Amino acid sequence: QMAILLAEVDKVARLSDGSHCPIILCGDLNSVPDSPLYNFIRDGELQYHGMPAWKVSGQEDFSHQLYQRKLQAPLWPSSLGVTDHCQYFSSCHPKRAERLKYSRDFLLQFRFCDIACQRPVGLVLMEGVTDTKPERPADWAPSVLEEDTLEPEPVFPRTVGTIQHCLHLTSVYTHFLPQHGRPEVTTMPLGLGTTVDYIFFSAESCENGNRTDRRLDQDGTLKLLGRLSLLSEEILWAANGLPNPFCSSDHLCLLASFGMEVTAP
Repeated sequence: QMAILLAEVDKVARLSDGSHCPIILCGDLNSVPDSPLYNFIRDGELQYHGMPAWKVSGQEDFSHQLYQRKLQAPLWPSSLGVTDHCQYFSSCHPKRAERLKYSRDFLLQFRFCDIACQRPVGLVLMEGVTDTKPERPADWAPSVLEEDTLEPEPVFPRTVGTIQHCLHLTSVYTHFLPQHGRPEVTTMPLGLGTTVDYIFFSAESCENGNRTDRRLDQDGTLKLLGRLSLLSEEILWAANGLPNPFCSSDHLCLLASFGMEVTAP
């Protein structure tokens, strides 16, 4: 689902020179901060081969289970038309269809075949309906060849165990409240506070001289001007969790303000 979403975003936002216009991507992604799926959106790469399926979103921990389903390459079939760079691929090569399709001209070749010109046994004679016999044209060919029924199938190279995208996204929120020393919370399923809702936007990468485990970003064309502060789990519990008399939804609202410099052509 995420690959198709990113492919759609790439299709809409890609410019003629190969770059992308500024992007704002919002939604409930059913994944927690620093999970493999979250890091894939932010860092642009995910090495998934052999990863337990439950670990992708980070919402559940099934490490105690003896048998765990692990992700294998490729993650989706080529027939989906999406490359491992989360972009649509248009070039195709012929593939024989599982279900044959025939043109009108091909079907008309059976009009004067031996079976068509043979009167079925027990056919009731009806004047003007079954009392005539088709006459074969002089140039009719008795041999019928099967029509070529090849359908296009996407063909593109696949990477082994890695998917990528080139949208350069970063999160509006830091997912941590330094003044409280607690994580930010956007929802409270089963009474446990967690973050699954996000606002991602286009940013430019910058050098990370001190840390190598996290990519640093700086504002690009989009300038983040401000955001609505989120709450911690403790504060929400003081308000009787979610939903409560002050918030009728089981998710908190996310809000961000952006500025963008537009230059005249």
